[in-house]
Amino acid sequence: MSNTVDVYDTWKKTAKDRYKDMMNGAREKAKRSSQSDNPVDWKGHGPRWIRAEHWDSLVNYWSTEKWKSNAKIARENRLSQGQDGKMKKHTAGSVSFVTMKKRLEKDMGRPMSQLEFFSHVHKKNHGLGDFVDKKSKRVHDTYKASIESKYGTVREDQPEFDPDSWMDSINGPSKGRVYGFGPRQPASHVLGMPTSPRRSILARDEEVDNLKLELASARNTIEENNERIDDLTQRLERVERNHKVEMQETMRSMLRELNIPNFQFPSSSGSRNDDV
Repeated sequence: MSNTVDVYDTWKKTAKDRYKDMMNGAREKAKRSSQSDNPVDWKGHGPRWIRAEHWDSLVNYWSTEKWKSNAKIARENRLSQGQDGKMKKHTAGSVSFVTMKKRLEKDMGRPMSQLEFFSHVHKKNHGLGDFVDKKSKRVHDTYKASIESKYGTVREDQPEFDPDSWMDSINGPSKGRVYGFGPRQPASHVLGMPTSPRRSILARDEEVDNLKLELASARNTIEENNERIDDLTQRLERVERNHKVEMQETMRSMLRELNIPNFQFPSSSGSRNDDV
C-alpha cells in the first residue's frame, strides 16, 4: 500500500510541475504573439490544447491585481535565488534552458545562436531590456566581440556556438558546469558542440547522407514488399481458380449420382454454361 501511495504522490508532483511549465510556456507564447505584457491582450492567443472560453477565463484571472502582485513577487524570487540557495540570475524561471530554447526556435522557425538565446534569458522584458546583472552583460559583450573578430559581423557567417570563445568569455567551466547553459548541461556536452560554420556544415552533410541511406533502404524495402504482394496476389488468384474448378467437378459428380441432368454452373461473367 505504501508503494502505491509513493507512486501516486510522485505522479501528482510530476504532473503539477509539468502543468506549471506548460502554463508558463502558454503565457510566454501569448505575450509574444500579442506583443503585449498586459494579460488583457492575451485573449485569442491561447494554445490549441486549451479551449478558447477556458483560456479567456484564465486571462481574466491573470488580469487581476492579486495575480499580478503574486507573479511579480515570484518573478523577483526566481531572479534572486535558486533551489540551492545561490543567486539565480536569468529570466527563464522554472523552465529549463533546453526547453526554452526549443520553444523559441519553434516560434522563430529557425535555430537560435547561443548569443541570441543568452540575451533572451539574461535580459529583462523578454530579451529587450537591460541585462539582469553585470556578469551576464560582460560575458555577452566579450563573447560577441570574440566571434565578430573571428567570423565577421554577418550573422550567417557566424557559428551557432563557438565553445572556445565562450570558455574564454566565462573563464572556463565551474564544478563541471558551463555558465549560460543551465545547471543540467554538463561541460562535456557543451564542449562537444560544433565550433565553426564549417564543422556545422559537415555535421549537417553527414546527417543528410545518413538520411539518404535510410530513405534508399526504405525504398528497397517497399519495392521488395510490392514484389511480395504481387506474388502472393497471383498465387491467391491461382489457388482460388483451382479451388473453383475442383468445387464444380465435385458438384457435377454429386449431381450425376442424384440423376439431375443439364445443370449449368454460373460463369464469372454471369452467363450460364458447363452443362452437366
